[in-house]
Amino acid sequence: MNEVIISTSAATAVLVSLAIWLSRIWITERLKADIKLDNDSKLEEVRSELQRTNTQLSGINSAGSQAYSQVQAALLPNKIKAIETMWASVLAWNEMSAASMFVAVLPIDWVRKYGSDPSTKENFEALLKAPNHLEFLKERNNIESVRPFVSEQCWALYSAYNSFYISRISKASLFLIPTFDHAEVYKRLNERELVVKSASREILERYDADVLGGTNEYLNYLKEEMVKEFHLELSGERDSTRAANNAAEIIKVAESLSSNSSETISPPGDSPLGRPDA
Repeated sequence: MNEVIISTSAATAVLVSLAIWLSRIWITERLKADIKLDNDSKLEEVRSELQRTNTQLSGINSAGSQAYSQVQAALLPNKIKAIETMWASVLAWNEMSAASMFVAVLPIDWVRKYGSDPSTKENFEALLKAPNHLEFLKERNNIESVRPFVSEQCWALYSAYNSFYISRISKASLFLIPTFDHAEVYKRLNERELVVKSASREILERYDADVLGGTNEYLNYLKEEMVKEFHLELSGERDSTRAANNAAEIIKVAESLSSNSSETISPPGDSPLGRPDA
C-alpha cells in the first residue's frame, strides 16, 4: 500500500514538474511572441514615418529643383547677353595687340632716352589710332555691368585679360604726352604680378624667358579658361569655394593694375578712365 502511495506521489511530482516546465516554455514563447509583435508594430510605425518623411523631402526637393530651374531659365537670357558682351570685348582687344606687343619689348633705357621724342609720339599715335583709343578704353571698362550674371571665376579671368591689356595700352599712351616721366611710370605699371596670380608656373616661366611668346601664351590661356567658364555658366554649374577664393585674388590684382593704369593715362584736369564722371 505504501509503495502505491509513493509511486502515485512520484508520478504526481513528475507531472507537476512537467507542467511547470511546459508553463515556463509557454510563457517564454508567449513573451517572445508579444515582444516580436510589439517590435514589429513599432518597426512598421518607424518605416511609415520614414516613408512620410521621405515623401515630404522628395516634395521639397522637387519644389526646390523646380524653383531653381525657373530661376535659371529666367536668368539664361541675361547670362547669354553677358557672355556675348564679354567675349566681344575680349576680341576687340585684338585691335590693340600691335601696340601691346611693341611696348612689351621696349628697354627701359630706350624709354628714358626716346620717350619724349616727337617721332615716338607720332609712331604711337598711329599704333593706338589716337585719340580714339581713349574711347576704346572707356568702353572696355563699361563691361562691368554684366558682372552679376556670371560667376566670380569667369569675371576674374575676364578682369585679368582686360587689365593686362589696359596696363600695356596705358604704357603706350604715355608716349603721347611728352612731358611725362615715361621711364618711372613705365616701371610702375608691371603686368607680371597679374600673370603670377592668374596663370600656372609654366606660363610665368615662359613669360619671364620670352615676353612676346609668354604674352601670347598667357592671353590664349585666359581665353581658353573663359570659354570653359562660359560653358559651365550656361550649364548651371557653380564655383567651388577654392575657385571663388582664387577668383578673388585675381580680381584684386587685376583691379589694382587697371586702376593704376587708368590714373596714369588721365590727362591733367580730366577724370580717370572708368570713373562715372569720365
